[in-house]
Order: sequence, then structure tokens, then C-alpha cells
Amino acid sequence: MYTRQILEQPGSFVKNKRPVFGTFAGHPKRLDIRGVYKPYGTVPIPTLITNLRIKSRLSFYFMIGEYAGSISFVDAKVFGFAEVVFWNTATKQKFVYRSVMGPRKRFVPHGLETASTSSYKKSRYIRISWDRRHDKLSVIFNLHGDSVRPSANAALVAAFSDKSFAELTTVLPAPTLRRCSGIYNAAMSLHGAITLIPGHGAIRTMSDADGLAFMNMHRTYMKFRSHGETITAMGTVAGKKVSFRIESGSQNSVNRELYNANVLFCDGTVTPLPPVLMTHSYGISNKWIIQDTENMVDLTFTPVSENLSKISIFILRTVYHTIFGTLEGTIMTAAGEKISFRSMTAIAENYLIRL
Repeated sequence: MYTRQILEQPGSFVKNKRPVFGTFAGHPKRLDIRGVYKPYGTVPIPTLITNLRIKSRLSFYFMIGEYAGSISFVDAKVFGFAEVVFWNTATKQKFVYRSVMGPRKRFVPHGLETASTSSYKKSRYIRISWDRRHDKLSVIFNLHGDSVRPSANAALVAAFSDKSFAELTTVLPAPTLRRCSGIYNAAMSLHGAITLIPGHGAIRTMSDADGLAFMNMHRTYMKFRSHGETITAMGTVAGKKVSFRIESGSQNSVNRELYNANVLFCDGTVTPLPPVLMTHSYGISNKWIIQDTENMVDLTFTPVSENLSKISIFILRTVYHTIFGTLEGTIMTAAGEKISFRSMTAIAENYLIRL
């Protein structure tokens, strides 16, 4: 069965201007990969310039009450972008809210001890913050609606001390050994409420409920053209809280057996997963097959509803498909336990980035 060594945190992910690759337990104080020497070849470009090629994304996936969705912050240095997209899992109704942010120092923080990231636009207030000293991760959004969308408010909280909380950090070649990606993943229990306020009609408030969440922070020395796919899933199976994330794309290391960020969290226990192949022969709107060669991952993803987001600002061009759907199949823990499920909530992403 596939295994991948989990190492102790190295303190810094760039030492002597070289990346420190590996899979690391827990979280670093800072997810920072700046200062790599000549990440784009033999030309001695100043690190001040190459640091600008590092692109960051913070994504928070949630499943609570009758809603499931994601909150994303994209940091492209010269501008930032925030998006909230979620679905009513019963009616499949989709709600999408976007905000473009002008230049500022940083959109996605480095710190993993205490930090916050926000969109302060009056009609699109979105904030994700965490403070381990006070044992709290908080998510708040206050989104104004229009003739098509209702206004939406949410207050969600998670505790780092909860027994289901688990985390893992990976630093990978991206895709060569000269460059790197730093990826932090965490799964947690969630508590809170979401309120929808239509322009006409009764306010729809979800009572305080318990749910699950998954946070992903990703920093990478981006290629000029990148593409990839991810699957993030959350659910309760046989009384166990199960979350996992699987990735595949052009930034993958050549040696994916040794270096990948796929991970399964089950009731606070971490299982590094093997590399997988995701196929959808009839397009991303039809069934996906997700399998590995170690018989640890055997899944079918059925799309239900898709959100397409396109950004074209300055030299940056992105196409992001965010797809709500369900997973069926089996996944195996490091202890050899097979977890089988039907209709697990999942969010898939298919993206193309050019800059």
C-alpha cells in the first residue's frame, strides 16, 4: 500500500536559497516560499522580480445545514479577487458573488498562527481570520444582492482544538526542482448559520447548525501557462468525519509518487494519498473517474451544477470552473480501512491560468 513519509516542520521552506521539499506534519508559522535562487532557469533575475511570480490562493470549502460551497481569495500581486459560491444542496440553486480588489500589499497572508484576509468592498464584505492562541477560525460574509441574487449573510466558526481538526503541509517541485509550491490543507468541524434575504419575499434563515469545512492555502512559482483539476470532498461516513482533497495538473512534480499534496482526513487522522488520474471523457460536465494504481482511491464524481468564472485583467487570464456534485466509491486510510460512501458532497475545480 502507498505510503509517504511525514516529516517534522523544517522551520523554513527555503534554505540557502533552495526549496525544502517534503510532506510535513501540522502547520508552519509562515507558509512562505520567497527567495528561491534562479527559479526560472540560469538567467540571474533578482529575487525581487521572481518573488512577483509567486501566485497565491486561499480557499475555504464548507458544508453546513442545507448549503455547500466555497470562498476563495486569489492573490495575483497587482490585484486581488474574491468569490463566494454556494448551493442549496436540496434545491440545487446556486448563489455567486464576486469582488475584484485593487493593488495592496497582500491578499493572502503568510501567517498560519494569527492572520486575516478580507474583501472590504461595501457590497461584498468577506473575511476569513484565524487565531490559534484564542482557538478560533472565523468566516464572515455580508453580500448585497440584486434583481437576480438575494443578499446573503453568514457567520461560521471552527476550533483548532476540536478532535476532528487535522492539518498537513507539503512543499513540492513545481514542476522542476528549481521551483516549488507550498500547500497547506486542514479539515475541521464547523458551526454557524447562513441567512438569505430576497429582494421580495420572506427572509430565509438557517438555524445554527454543525457542519464540516476544508481550508486550502496554496503558493506557487507559477508557470506562464498552468492548468489543473481538484476534488475537495466532505461528509460523515459511519459516524466518522471524512474530508479529502485530490489534485492534478501541469504544476505536478515529475516524481508524483514522492511529491504530491493529496490527503485524506478521517476523524483527525491524516493519510497521505497517492497520485491519481482524473478522467472525464465526455467533458467536465459529465461523470469523472478518479483512480490510483494502489487501490486506495476509486471514485466517481457526478456533477450537479457548475459555476464558470473568467478573469481578464492586465496580462492575467484565468478560466475557473467550480462544480458542485456528489462522489461515490471507496477511499482507504493509512491503517488499511476502506471507507465506502454514496452521494458524498464534493466540489471540483477545473482551471486554466495564463500570464
